[in-house]
Amino acid sequence: MTRLRVGIFAGGRSAEHEVSVSSAESVLRAIDRDRFEPYLIYIDRDGRWHLPQGSAPVLAEGSLASLVGTETPADVVRHPIADPSLPARATGPAGALQPRAALRSLADTIDIAFLVLHGPFGEDGTLQGFLEMAGIPYTGAGVLASAVAMDKVVFKDLMRGHRLPVLDAVWFRRSTWRTAPDGVLAEIVARLGARSVVKPARLGSSVGMTLAHVPDELPAALDEAFRHDTKVIVEAYLANARELECGVLGNDQPVVFEPGEVRSHHELYDYEAKYVEGLADVIPRAAIEPELAARIKEYALAAYRAVDAAGLARIDFLVAGDDLFVSEMNTLPGFTLTSMYPKQAELAGLPFPDLIATLIELGLAAGTDGRTPSAGDISEKDR
Repeated sequence: MTRLRVGIFAGGRSAEHEVSVSSAESVLRAIDRDRFEPYLIYIDRDGRWHLPQGSAPVLAEGSLASLVGTETPADVVRHPIADPSLPARATGPAGALQPRAALRSLADTIDIAFLVLHGPFGEDGTLQGFLEMAGIPYTGAGVLASAVAMDKVVFKDLMRGHRLPVLDAVWFRRSTWRTAPDGVLAEIVARLGARSVVKPARLGSSVGMTLAHVPDELPAALDEAFRHDTKVIVEAYLANARELECGVLGNDQPVVFEPGEVRSHHELYDYEAKYVEGLADVIPRAAIEPELAARIKEYALAAYRAVDAAGLARIDFLVAGDDLFVSEMNTLPGFTLTSMYPKQAELAGLPFPDLIATLIELGLAAGTDGRTPSAGDISEKDR
């Protein structure tokens, strides 16, 4: 029996590099090797592609992070998260290639790309567009959905257009913060009040996110966010909010999982709470009223369709009393040991190996259907 050759993409140039490697390790450990032949495509922090000499080894006691020469998310917590512009910590295997040369080789080596590249240059549509041009099918959302969901400002605007509730927010470019800091601070306080949450606009895993309790904490919070992105969003703070998450799986007929809940032991569900075991409770099935669960599932499906997503996504919500807000969408949610999405899929009857197989099938189907206007044949009656 010929096995399907699956290229598992890991690493990348973003601050979520270590999270991506951790997700890839989970996939490598769970993938059904009787059906699929996995190949590890590691992209280091400098954007160089390290192509496999053969199928990925079965991981034993060691971690994938140590194999490729990078850190785990827990390692990162022990020191400040690096600015992506700094020199790479990962050494990686020898023989790295620039992306164009790597893709030419990959097009003849793998049948489908399995994407677990979180953050910019992996989850934002750039890699998806590259794979489209190379004619390589891939898992997850297409170019547009990936780009829209990655940009928290654009995503909020789209949700408002579909009459889905979102928290008030303002956003700024780094150049504006440098040239008119007083105006930025005054606008934040006038629009959102004394307390707010500051985030990079196009990054996940809570990297660079800060809760500013009082206006005096805003300058440091903005500086931290602008270390990671040239565009920053500042959101109104919702006191005593519960963080609920809802996974969606599918292409044309998506299935919505039951909502789960995250209870951080920190004031915010920050990077450390997400990736250090014991600092958050990840509850795949939240203890909430059926009416609230139904509303969350309705909004999750509406958001999924609004961005024209495919494959999978996790939609995050904030709930306080009777107020429910769509927070963010992750089109490549984490697959680490502490991640919500695979836990919700398992509750829905899809153990992790079956989830991986389903995502591969959905990716192949999306590639066959044609994600771009020029893809596929157009029959005479459709002309």
